[in-house]
Amino acid sequence: MQTLKQAVAGAQILFVAFGAMVLVSLLTGLNPSMALLGAGIGTLLFQLLTKRKVPIF
Repeated sequence: MQTLKQAVAGAQILFVAFGAMVLVSLLTGLNPSMALLGAGIGTLLFQLLTKRKVPIF
């Protein structure tokens, strides 16, 4: 049951973050692909620097 809750929470964060990132980039005139790439690189760097001790970025 805990795994299902984590999966649902992860999916919710994914859809909210993805939608917000694409919408904001379109509203500001940025390329959504570059915004997603930057967020992905930022997430990987964050996870590397914190040694995956912080569960969410």
